[in-house]
Amino acid sequence: MSLKTRRQSSHFIANTSLRNRVRRWWLAKSDSEQRSAVSRAALVTACAMGLTFALPAISSANTQKEEEADFREQTLRFAEAQDGGEAVRRDPSAPAVMQHEWLRNVEYSLERDPESALTRYGGLERDAAVLAGMKSFDPSHLKRAEDMSGQMKCLAEAVYYEARSESAEGQIAVAEVIMNRVRDHRYPNSACGVVYQGATRTTGCQFTFTCDGAMARSPRGSRWEAAKSVAAHVFLNLDEPRTGGATHYHATYVNPVWNAGLIQTSRIGTHIFYRFPRGAEWASAKAAERARIASENSQEEVGDASIMTLEADSTQDLNAKSLNVLSPAP
Repeated sequence: MSLKTRRQSSHFIANTSLRNRVRRWWLAKSDSEQRSAVSRAALVTACAMGLTFALPAISSANTQKEEEADFREQTLRFAEAQDGGEAVRRDPSAPAVMQHEWLRNVEYSLERDPESALTRYGGLERDAAVLAGMKSFDPSHLKRAEDMSGQMKCLAEAVYYEARSESAEGQIAVAEVIMNRVRDHRYPNSACGVVYQGATRTTGCQFTFTCDGAMARSPRGSRWEAAKSVAAHVFLNLDEPRTGGATHYHATYVNPVWNAGLIQTSRIGTHIFYRFPRGAEWASAKAAERARIASENSQEEVGDASIMTLEADSTQDLNAKSLNVLSPAP
């Protein structure tokens, strides 16, 4: 007999022997034992099938519970971070950057703990505020910067042509008058608008250098650099007010008619400064103005007069008059 035949015969005998053993085991049982075995087998099968369907559902439920637990933990951390940031913002010694309206966050129902300002969340809040300030640049800021540069140039030109021979204090005072006008509703709301108001009219300019040809000679040299520095200083509100809110001035060696209707505030260098009357001051200012005009009109004009007579019905008409009659500084 070949080796292959012997192996097949052995395998058949083994299978036959196993079936015979199971058959003998089953036949040896009583009817009740057989029924019990069948019941247990059916129960095991049912359990196996139940587990087949139940295990995925149980796994899904466990996953959902884990996600809910993670969500609660993250929410708690976020609330703690918000609490830390709120504590930082409520600190009186906190920097101004922490008070910006874009840092107003949703409140949480946690009990406020001052110590939370010292936690890492408080530090993160401060860092975030600083970084947000650094990235606040907007393309519109370029236009604003260009406009500011132009306004400061107009202010510097006024300082240069009107007061370049003055001391630094005198130059600052002239620039302050212009910025006072910018803030006054009776004048344009920009430095360039104030300086060049009426410049296209031969008799209506507010600053003589804008309509008498002085600008044909461009500003230059150290005095121009000084004028630009003064203009930037005043434009950025870095100076301490020194003219008492003055909106007008003239040289000390002239006495224009329009000053009678104003209130003198100070004298700095070669200029005298004035402001508009306030409240009860208007009555006396108008009376003084009328008297001055009457006195000027009663005088005869002789020769080549150096004083220009201005006729005005009231102090309010001063806006259309010359700010001063000072010739351009040498």
